[in-house]
Amino acid sequence: MRTFEVVARSLSRQHTRTIFGLMGDANLAYIGAYVEACGGEFVAAVAEGNAVSMADGYARMSGEVGVASVTHGPAVTNCLTALTEAVRARSHVLLIAGDTPNVHHHFQSLDLEGFARGAGAGYLRIRKSAEVAADIAQAYARIRSENRPLLLDIPFDLLEQPAENTGGASPAQPMAARPRWAPDAETIDDALGILLSARRPLLLAGRGAVESGARGDILRLARLLGAPVMTTLLAKDLFAGEPENLGIHGNLAHPVGAAEISRSDAVISFGASLNTFTTDGTALITGKSVIACDDRPEAIGRFGPVSMAVVADAAMAARALCERLEAAGHAAPASDRVPTLAGQVAEAEQKGYRSITGGGTVDMRDAMTWLGEALPDGAQVVTDIGRFSFAAWKHLPVTPGRFTVPGTFGSIGLGIGTAVGAAAARREVPTVCVAGDGGGMMGMLELSTAVRHKLPLVVVILNDNCYGAEYQKLADLGLATAHSEVAWPEFADLARSLGAAAVTVRHAADFAAAGAAIAAGAYPLLIDVKADAARRRPTSPDAQESA
Repeated sequence: MRTFEVVARSLSRQHTRTIFGLMGDANLAYIGAYVEACGGEFVAAVAEGNAVSMADGYARMSGEVGVASVTHGPAVTNCLTALTEAVRARSHVLLIAGDTPNVHHHFQSLDLEGFARGAGAGYLRIRKSAEVAADIAQAYARIRSENRPLLLDIPFDLLEQPAENTGGASPAQPMAARPRWAPDAETIDDALGILLSARRPLLLAGRGAVESGARGDILRLARLLGAPVMTTLLAKDLFAGEPENLGIHGNLAHPVGAAEISRSDAVISFGASLNTFTTDGTALITGKSVIACDDRPEAIGRFGPVSMAVVADAAMAARALCERLEAAGHAAPASDRVPTLAGQVAEAEQKGYRSITGGGTVDMRDAMTWLGEALPDGAQVVTDIGRFSFAAWKHLPVTPGRFTVPGTFGSIGLGIGTAVGAAAARREVPTVCVAGDGGGMMGMLELSTAVRHKLPLVVVILNDNCYGAEYQKLADLGLATAHSEVAWPEFADLARSLGAAAVTVRHAADFAAAGAAIAAGAYPLLIDVKADAARRRPTSPDAQESA
């Protein structure tokens, strides 16, 4: 047996179901063996960076380690943006690459360890064929324990060497999920001292709360305190339908939520990093008592000072707070705070917004409301980032834990690749990617990957023929917006040329055809929604439509 065969078997032994990547000299042997001898799936991406995004999306939606494999040199450097995104999202991604042949001045030579360090990822080099199985097991364990991606370096010169000592004991399986830490009693009492002395406490849930299953415990605590609840973007809709729910905390807050943020005097966060978007650069929590509960000590206070740290699992901390209150005989305060806020939210939602659909373009908000009604329950949602994304984040309902945004590094164009990986992870429901036209064009060729692998993917392009953020900034500076405008080819024609189904939406009536395609499972599917870059209302009442 040769070393590349041991690599393939070792990856399979770690319950790796799918590898995303591009083949080259450094990986073709073990990928071939992984598919042929181990029955694994290889999803061949169009570009290496997109392969890493696919592994990232797979990890986010499956809870497993997402695996990407590329070859030497430029294949690795092509992965930098996607790998950095995965690092900053704390995604469980294994990127397998390999050192070049050991010859003088190989033209694709690259310092792989330095590359990994630059992205913030871990690094592990396999040095002997006898250590392959153990090193691969260690790589998986490190990813889970360190909560970050790792680059595994399997040198080219090692691959075809005869394997040594392959008949030994199987390596340990990957570590289970990170241990869940319970808070100590003294910390709980101190936190309750802050909350009970506050006039208007507010509870905030982040991605960590979703992952720990803390929804019920946080709501129970909110009701004991007579307080409202809010979420970060990545915990969006965690409390949908509950009277305590005030939506997203931060620059995405609706007016009722924003007003209550300003009035609150204490905030307890569960599994939320309190980053600049959630707190508007700490402006929304300045002058308040802030209790930060997170199972990652390094995350607490990272973006700004907090009053108290609770290093614990979100669900266990919220439960402990509730149990301590109940044991002390605490009763919810007699207050109309939550009912009043719930009434204000209902009134604001009933008023809605003033649609600008008409004259051959569609309001992005109308498109997202329609999409939420058209998608089946449990559908996965990935959004790219850009000016368009505010419509999606505010108006597209999602299933908590089945929603993600590859935007921690601030790069557009990662959405479609991430969504392909998410669709490969969970094929029983559709995965929808909402992207702008600029970011959508960057990832468009990966639609062909979804076609080849028959993935249930829906790509919705909110298409205003420009780079939206730049359009707005140019307009604000009094400069010509034409510098940001792009006459793209028709996205529907591109999608059909890649083998996907496609629908173009220019009028509200066109949603019917798009909905029929979703209902029929005509996947992969692209929906090109034509929007107005300037966001103007139609020039005459006759041009307006009902969406």
